[in-house]
Amino acid sequence: MMDKDFAYLLGALGDGCLVHRKNKGEYCIEYEQKIESWLSNSILPRVERLYGKSPKVKQRKSKLYRIRLYSKKAFFEISSSMQNLDSLLNENSEVKSHFIRGFFDAEGSVPKRKQGMCYRLEIYQKDTSKLELISKMLSEDFGIIPNKITNSRDIGQLNVRTRENISRFKQAIGSEHPLKSQALENLF
Repeated sequence: MMDKDFAYLLGALGDGCLVHRKNKGEYCIEYEQKIESWLSNSILPRVERLYGKSPKVKQRKSKLYRIRLYSKKAFFEISSSMQNLDSLLNENSEVKSHFIRGFFDAEGSVPKRKQGMCYRLEIYQKDTSKLELISKMLSEDFGIIPNKITNSRDIGQLNVRTRENISRFKQAIGSEHPLKSQALENLF
């Protein structure tokens, strides 16, 4: 069985990357975000618990914040799991919810609702197979019925609409990202 913190890190890698620099013998996992506190409060404690490392959160020239985890063990565990994401279908609901939460925290949004518009949250990803997996888990495990995945400018978009579905998402999945969790709470 997969560890729920590992599942969160795996999901959050939806907006991160695995870097192997053969010439330097480096194995690196990078998480990047506009909000430093999400990296410090959600990513870093999991990295410390699972891998015993305390990488620094650094601000880049682009004003984004980044954590770089240098670990051959973590690199191979995560890259192996990324290549076999369908194995998540065999995990329990807690592991699945942590994976989806990590993914949503990295790649999701809660657009402000305009008068007369329906409630919605969105998850974006270039690799639509990941969105298909999330869609399947949401509907089969949590009773959340997402819309069909759309594609715009080579980016896939998974929408969850209706007050009932979003309420289920808030309860079963939730968010640890400071802005996204606040936006979910303020939606209705």
